[in-house]
Amino acid sequence: MTNLPQTCAVGFKEWSGVCDALIRGEQTIILRKGGIDEGPGGFKPEHPLFWLYPTRIHEAQQGLRIEPEPPAALSSPSLAAMVPIRGLAAVDSIYYVDRESALDALEPYHIWTSETVHKRFHYRRPGLWVLGVRVWSRERPTEIATTLEHLGCKTWVEFDPPLETLGLTPALDDSEWERRRESLAALLGSPPDAGKAGDR
Repeated sequence: MTNLPQTCAVGFKEWSGVCDALIRGEQTIILRKGGIDEGPGGFKPEHPLFWLYPTRIHEAQQGLRIEPEPPAALSSPSLAAMVPIRGLAAVDSIYYVDRESALDALEPYHIWTSETVHKRFHYRRPGLWVLGVRVWSRERPTEIATTLEHLGCKTWVEFDPPLETLGLTPALDDSEWERRRESLAALLGSPPDAGKAGDR
């Protein structure tokens, strides 16, 4: 996806340290256990484009390989708390990993600890979806007030009104993004165009 829509109304709740790594270009994948549907067009996530909604829920319990920067009031989200929204992610490619032996090879593409990744792989039943994502961000975040609908252990939140995408810049330039995209595709044994969300 190279041409972004003018607005996006969906947020994806993820650890603040992971959101920072995605925005800095240090991480280029998101791991999911569910929320992937198979239809006539193949596999796709619930939302192929979403804002990164930082949270610290469970982050300290499981861990990152890179110590996250101290955030502003993210440890205990509450009603009316303000959450900084900086990054927008587009799902570019989708893979399914069903062999635990393949997990360690994903380390260059994320900042989770090995323990975290293996725990996610085994949660409920073995297997993980790997979403290759391209990320854009802005220097000044948009502050969003937490609503009742945002609270709790949920993945997706809605923004009303939608947030504008004007002024975003890519975390990685085109050449570096293409290099990582092709490298990930080679690692997981699927062509880089497989499951591209931007083609839907």
